[in-house]
Amino acid sequence: MKTPTLVATGAALVCAVAASSLWVLDAREVALVTSFGAPVREVTEPGLHVHAPWPIHQVLRFDRRARVLAIEPTEMLTTDKKNLVVEAFVVWRVARPQTFLESVATAETAEARLSDLVVSAVAAGLGHQQYDDLFNVVEDGEPTVPLLPPSVLEQVAAVALERFGVEVQDLRVRHLGLPMQNEQSIYGRMRAERARIANKYRSEGEEQAAAIRARADRQAAELVAGAEREAGAVTAKAEQAAARLQAEAYRKDPQLYRLLRRLETAEAILDEDATLVLDSESPLLSGLQEPTP
Repeated sequence: MKTPTLVATGAALVCAVAASSLWVLDAREVALVTSFGAPVREVTEPGLHVHAPWPIHQVLRFDRRARVLAIEPTEMLTTDKKNLVVEAFVVWRVARPQTFLESVATAETAEARLSDLVVSAVAAGLGHQQYDDLFNVVEDGEPTVPLLPPSVLEQVAAVALERFGVEVQDLRVRHLGLPMQNEQSIYGRMRAERARIANKYRSEGEEQAAAIRARADRQAAELVAGAEREAGAVTAKAEQAAARLQAEAYRKDPQLYRLLRRLETAEAILDEDATLVLDSESPLLSGLQEPTP
C-alpha cells in the first residue's frame, strides 16, 4: 500500500513543480525573472515561458501599456528673458523591466522622475527660442518656429530609457500661456499681426480690382475705336455713293442740279422763322425766276 502512495505523491510533486515552472506572459505586460531577488533575465515576448520553480525563480510583471503623463503648468524663460507658462504632456511605457525595478520600481515614482526630466528639457528647449517668434504666426495660423525642436524629444527619450527603463513615445506642449503681466502686450502684438495680414489681403484685392478695371476700360476703348472705324468706313462709303449720285444727276440735268443745290444752300442758312430779303439778281432766285426748259 505504501508504494502506490509514494508513487502518487511523487507524481503530484512532479506535476506541481512542472506547473510552477510554466507561466504565460500577456501581450500587455513585460516581466523580470529573478533568482532569490537577483535579476536573471527580462521577458518581453508574450506567450508561454519556462523558468526554475519557486523559490529559485520568481516572475515580476509590469504593465507595458502606454501611459499619458500631464505635466503641471510651469513658468519658463525664453532666450530673451521673457516668461511663459507651459503645459506639456508625455506618453511613456515600461520598456526595460530590470532598469525600471532598480531605479523607480513603481509607476508613480517613474512619473515623478519623468516630470522633472521633461520640465528641465522643455525649459532648455524654450530657452533657445525668441519670445516674439513663439507668438508670431504665418498666413495659415502656424507659428513661425516650432514650439519644441525635435532634439528635445530625442534627449528625453534617451535619458528616460537609460535611467528609468521607460520608453518615451511622444512629448508635446499642450498649452503655451502668458503670465498675467504679459498678456495684454502679446495680445496687442497678435492683433497688429492679424491686421497686417488683413491689410495685405485687402491691398492685393484692390490691386487685382484695379487691374481688372483697367483691362475692362482698355477693352471698351478698343471696342469703341473699332466701332468708330467701322462707322467712318460706312460714312465714307455713303458719301462716295452720294457723290456719285450727284455727279450722275448733274450729267443728266445740270440746270436742275444747280437749282437743287441753291435750295439746299438756302435751307442751310435760314432758320425756321427767318425772313430773307434778296436782290432780284441773287443767285438764290435765279433758278426760281428762269423758266425751266
